[in-house]
Amino acid sequence: MNDPGTGRPGGPATGAPPALPPRFALLLAALLLTSAMSMLDQSIVATAGPSLTADLGAQNLYGWTFTAYMLTFSVAMPVYGKLGDLFGRRTVYLSAIVLFLAGSVACGTADSMGQLIVFRALQGLGGGGLQVSAFAVLGDLMPPRQRAKYQGWFAGVMVIANLAGPLVGGLLTDQFGWRWIFYVNVPLGLLALVGIRALLPAAAPGRGRPRVDYLGTALLTGLIAALVLATDLAGRDGWGRPQVIALGAGAVLLAVVWLRHERSAEEPVVPLRLFTDRTFTVCVVVAFAVSFAFFGCVNFVPLLLQTVEGVSATRTGLLFLPAMIGMAVATVVAGQVIAKTGRYKWFPVASTALAAGAAVAMALAGTDGGVATVAVLLALMGVGVGLSSQVTTLVAQSTAPREHLGVATSTVGLARNLGTAIGATVFGSILNARLASESVRRLPPETADRVVGGEFTPSDAASLPSRTASTVADVYGDALSTVFLSAVPVLLIALVLALLLKDARLPARG
Repeated sequence: MNDPGTGRPGGPATGAPPALPPRFALLLAALLLTSAMSMLDQSIVATAGPSLTADLGAQNLYGWTFTAYMLTFSVAMPVYGKLGDLFGRRTVYLSAIVLFLAGSVACGTADSMGQLIVFRALQGLGGGGLQVSAFAVLGDLMPPRQRAKYQGWFAGVMVIANLAGPLVGGLLTDQFGWRWIFYVNVPLGLLALVGIRALLPAAAPGRGRPRVDYLGTALLTGLIAALVLATDLAGRDGWGRPQVIALGAGAVLLAVVWLRHERSAEEPVVPLRLFTDRTFTVCVVVAFAVSFAFFGCVNFVPLLLQTVEGVSATRTGLLFLPAMIGMAVATVVAGQVIAKTGRYKWFPVASTALAAGAAVAMALAGTDGGVATVAVLLALMGVGVGLSSQVTTLVAQSTAPREHLGVATSTVGLARNLGTAIGATVFGSILNARLASESVRRLPPETADRVVGGEFTPSDAASLPSRTASTVADVYGDALSTVFLSAVPVLLIALVLALLLKDARLPARG
């Protein structure tokens, strides 16, 4: 039989989860804590940038501290999902926490930017496992409807982490130095480590030794790395660079070889038969598309607010609050309704439709919408994302056999991560192309050169003649409108696919 706490293979795929373990509330707190650490570390570093680069130098390499973390975070997700299915969730989960803590301590002791980049990569290897393992544990312990009740908790943690990250990072840097943005993980991680070790049921002895798909894992790792690096370099240097083309070609080649290998592997790292279930495939695509469109677009909203509307950086951050709250509330509502009714189809449908409508409205509003309109539309987009963000994971888990629950969880998470990374790059390219064409046509040469070169800042607008400053705002507004309109077809495709979902009920048990 499957181990109830780990989903380890060895028995029927349809066995019902056991009763919740003793002191489940404490276990849930530990799960939320690890999820918070993983999310917080993606936002807490930004505010320490000036102090960090002043100490370590090599400011030109600073962006790689984020790329390294995101790269290994993405690579680790499918690996942890599969290893948890094979060897038991607790062992793999604890290993992820230890790796994350080791990376955090190493980052705090870094003496050069090169060392920090390497240690951030180590930290990301643990961070990817924290996120996947937390959701997989819930899948192991609960039937789908009961699992839906706890989605809002994780959404709340995400909101708090995203909002608190810059604030906590700034406070720690000002009071204790930038190294403490990493050291703060140590007491939190040790607390989570003790909680998971004591409260999460251990794996039962298996029947035989699990076989690890080492070649498939290596090929998938190379494929993800090529995709992430290609999009990152394209965002900095453009799509036509030889390095970007080489990485793109390498990604295609690795994808072909990996798919051929997975068809014949005895224990594939991502069983391709999962994609024969239409519901699972739709969940993966919708997760990718919503992240691609939403997070790809909202990266440029500060540019709209500060350059076009003249809003301060602090106030810009506050205007994102409605979007984050909307996302959390929508996730909670979706989880509660699914828990009661078992119905899930119309949440991804509403999610993609609402996000597409908000993107169209944002594009049409342009420079005439005003700050209040932007805040309302951001909130609507946040609600749209929240209606599907955890629903896709929940439904994908319900389609997979219990021995592949971790893989199902990590596949949706990876799709969401890649959507965010690729979307930001694609929309950045669209923005830059439209800025270049409009600037050359409508602005004085000196101002156009600054805009095209990415050197124009909101403060520069104050020194321009009022007519030129107004034209600059129009140029940015039109370019950003194109970005939001470009997101609409992606969301409409996801809407059509969401409509293809079966109007079924999640089981109350099993």
